[in-house]
Amino acid sequence: MGWINKDYVADRILKSTDFNTLRSELKKLLYGHDPLAERYDRFFEIVRGIGPAGITEILAFADPSQYGIWNDKSRKALDVLGLGEVLPTKKYRISGSEYEEVVEALKSIFRLIEPGRTEPDLLYVDLFLFFIATKGTKREEVAIEEEDYDFDHDEIVEKLVELGSGLGFEASSEVQVAKGARVDVLWQAKIANLGVVSYVFEVQRGGSIDSLILNLQRAKNNPTVQKLVVVANTRDLKRIKDEVESLSEEFRKSIAYMEAKDVLRASELLSELNGIISKLELVKSF
Repeated sequence: MGWINKDYVADRILKSTDFNTLRSELKKLLYGHDPLAERYDRFFEIVRGIGPAGITEILAFADPSQYGIWNDKSRKALDVLGLGEVLPTKKYRISGSEYEEVVEALKSIFRLIEPGRTEPDLLYVDLFLFFIATKGTKREEVAIEEEDYDFDHDEIVEKLVELGSGLGFEASSEVQVAKGARVDVLWQAKIANLGVVSYVFEVQRGGSIDSLILNLQRAKNNPTVQKLVVVANTRDLKRIKDEVESLSEEFRKSIAYMEAKDVLRASELLSELNGIISKLELVKSF
């Protein structure tokens, strides 16, 4: 993605998973004899801190003839190609059996674009899908204008963590910030000798607004929290604002609202920016 800080992914994984366990599970995932669906599901059950985009990239680079990449670009491209009817292109976190279906579809695409080659190269297919996603017509552009548009909760959480890290924060997901308050995403930064400032993000996709507000009120008890950010679609943001309107002024002023679609757009823009900056080679590799 072109992020300047590339260590945060490894740090996130190692905070929640013992290194020996991680090494063992990676070995089973890449070289185990169980069916792919079982190996894939087992890995995500045991190892935390890495999403399907990251792990499918590892799989694809380990053996591009057998494994393909599942990320936002491939999902968009498959939707543009009309495969959203048979593949879970609207889902960020897919199951092992769904990933098997995706891999078979990617192999079929390879046979269409490279009919003379016998062994598939799914990294080549990924480049093809990247071109389609960035140059092709995106079906969701019309639907995204609707107030009640849908999005994947896990994907938005992952993008918020990436954004926070890309902006220089220490960013993590599923964090206990105060008694009884577990939040989707937390951004933190140390400000000289002033201590730590924190920003809380809660992603709301349906669910109880009362429970959301209660969790935010508890999170506010953490004295480092500067802002509580609610992320949802347009319709749900309006409903949440209406509920918050009757609460104290102090609490109302502590909340900010963000469209889920803007999180995805911000992630794309920051990725592009970091890609441009990285070409300047301001920091040399050793």
